Amino acid sequence: MPARISDPEQLKELLGIPFTPEQMACVTAPPAPQVIVAGAGSGKTTVMAARVVWLVGTGQVAPEQVLGLTFTNKAAGELAERVRKALTEAGVTEPEPLAPPGAGPQDEHTPGEPVISTYHAFAGRLLTDHGLRLGLEPSTRLLADATRFQLAARVLREAPGAHPALTRSFPDLVGDLLALDGELSEHLVTPDRLRHHDEDLLGTLESTPLTNPDLRKLPEVARARHDLAGLVEQYRSAKRDRDLIDFGDQIALSATLADRHPAVGALLREEFRVVLLDEYQDTSVAQRILLAGLFGHGTGHPVTAVGDPCQAIYGWRGASVANLDDFPDHFPHADGTPAARHSLSENRRSGGRLLDLANTMAAPLRAMHTGVEALRPAPGAERDGIVRCALLDTHADELTWLADRIAHLVATGTPH
Repeated sequence: MPARISDPEQLKELLGIPFTPEQMACVTAPPAPQVIVAGAGSGKTTVMAARVVWLVGTGQVAPEQVLGLTFTNKAAGELAERVRKALTEAGVTEPEPLAPPGAGPQDEHTPGEPVISTYHAFAGRLLTDHGLRLGLEPSTRLLADATRFQLAARVLREAPGAHPALTRSFPDLVGDLLALDGELSEHLVTPDRLRHHDEDLLGTLESTPLTNPDLRKLPEVARARHDLAGLVEQYRSAKRDRDLIDFGDQIALSATLADRHPAVGALLREEFRVVLLDEYQDTSVAQRILLAGLFGHGTGHPVTAVGDPCQAIYGWRGASVANLDDFPDHFPHADGTPAARHSLSENRRSGGRLLDLANTMAAPLRAMHTGVEALRPAPGAERDGIVRCALLDTHADELTWLADRIAHLVATGTPH
């Protein structure tokens, strides 16, 4: 593709953004694996969009050779819009033509544009294109949430034998069954392996003094999980019999596909010369195995992962912040050297007083992770903002106080 941008200053002028040196280093880095630890309010989406403009505008890739992945449909839409707008503003691509009256919505992945998708939608596409390599039939359908609950409830009702360890209410057990199935998928652990683990744990607990109430609950919890894992196997069998999969199956099967069939990764790397991974701190073990199997493991493919370990809040659903910390080793250069690590630490969203407080509170968390720097205010904003604290008796009191403060600020015309 012919080059339309030749130097970083030209990029700044075309986009009208005064990039910081940190941001520009990430935007103009060579097409190689890199991880960007982006603190809150440091402009990560702006940097990702500008990186696409830089790589496309300098002629290193075509727009349709860029793949961007994030978590939600909303985030994918916002990233796609930012990338599309930045490419247009820089004069790299032409503005979208106006649709004729009465025309329906344009195709999500218009030819000549980057492909921006959610992780789950990308996994679904992989299974559609390559599922036969795993014996997955083309007729396989994706379960809706309501149908998942209905099928799980049916499995519980028809389960043979007694399960005295399962003492929770029927609706709770349905939720527990689906949650355990999802957790096992996200960690690529089979129900049989979990049952063996719980059997070993119960054997150990028999000869272990259980000296407090919490410890004395362990045998009960392990027996319940052991029985529930057996029901997960029955639920999975019911899905297979009906040619059904759910979102957890999509990720687990895609990870298996990437791990066992290197040819799939070779095809994807040829199709997508540049890959952007958003909110990487919230990816699960299975998602990391999927992405590293396709684009990592010493291929040196140009993958840029962006995230912040201090904003990792989804461990309860299987996310592993270690994926971000260990990215340089999972996605090394072709010669085996670890991927580059960059930081974005200038916060343009908050004043310096709030950042001082936030940095103090987050210091122990920052110390747990590599490459996380304290947030800095924009030049001239060091003393901006006001910090107010309140000690209140209940959560309801706290919410009321907070709502009153916001209402007062709005009523007095305080800028957003």
